[in-house]
Amino acid sequence: MAKTELKKGEHAEERLRLYFLNLGYFVVRSINAEFQGYDVTDIDLFLYSRTSPISRERTNVDVKMKQRPQALERIFWTKGLKEVLGLEKCIVATTDKRSHVGEFGAINDVLVLDGNFMNKLDSTERYTDDRLNEEGFLHILSESVVSNGDGEWKKDYERSKSNLINKLNYDGLNELLNKIRVYMEQLCSGHVSEPCYRILYSSISFFLVTLDYSIKDISYKDQKDRVNLISEGIRFGEKGRQKSEEVVAMSTALMTSFMNRDEFDTEAIKNEVYSQFMDISADYISSYFGSARMLQQLLPIAVAIESFAFNKRFFYPSSMPLELQSVIGLLCDFYSLDRKSVLL
Repeated sequence: MAKTELKKGEHAEERLRLYFLNLGYFVVRSINAEFQGYDVTDIDLFLYSRTSPISRERTNVDVKMKQRPQALERIFWTKGLKEVLGLEKCIVATTDKRSHVGEFGAINDVLVLDGNFMNKLDSTERYTDDRLNEEGFLHILSESVVSNGDGEWKKDYERSKSNLINKLNYDGLNELLNKIRVYMEQLCSGHVSEPCYRILYSSISFFLVTLDYSIKDISYKDQKDRVNLISEGIRFGEKGRQKSEEVVAMSTALMTSFMNRDEFDTEAIKNEVYSQFMDISADYISSYFGSARMLQQLLPIAVAIESFAFNKRFFYPSSMPLELQSVIGLLCDFYSLDRKSVLL
């Protein structure tokens, strides 16, 4: 792999990423914030944490390592972005060392990591060098010669990152499940490669974070209820069974208005649609992740499997801890794919 030289700002982003990873956050670097398919801006770092069984914390971090960082302006910008995206917190990292910058940030509920903090962060030797930076990871994905039928894996990865901002719900969860299936099918068909495994690990980590956020409001329910609600989310998406029923009813009503009712059986059509929904083996996932024990482990497992995606040394699943192998195996079962072909 070609060595990627980082710019000053990119280097600072990576150091901050390692810092927050060491604190237990799930951290993603360089996310495109989109609106109706258009790139609006980018988020230098996205932090995700589990602050309690029923609450989560999402944070956008703005990193500016310029001689004239315009720190006060960045505080305005960063807080505005947090509000627009509906996140819980925001942080500005800057070279500016003036005390009034931190004071202004505190008044406006923006944490400022000033130049003094950034200098200490850059000089510390406590961080290991066994992790790929974002540029190195993207380079590996771009080396893949296998197409997924929907573009390059690098583009897939960028879209999945954006969904952490735009679709941190069951719709985003189901998109990730579809991507995971594609990568696993490639492995089962004999296209075993490092890029395929790395993007699989990354996608599974995003899936676990998305699931963790999607179920935050139902964690207090009995396990049976949690399992049923997770199953419905996977089968019917974010809007749920009721909205799906409304869509099916509207569709059959439109068919009735334009066609002779004797030409088709509306009840048979409805039953077939629901049969296909119920054929989705959501119980595999909901029963496993709906347990009280797994509710506590979703984020730690996401952080752990993401670390394997970015480790400079490549690992097959068989070299991972058993709990991570179990998650990968469960997803194989969900798609009725051969575990042995994936868990090499």
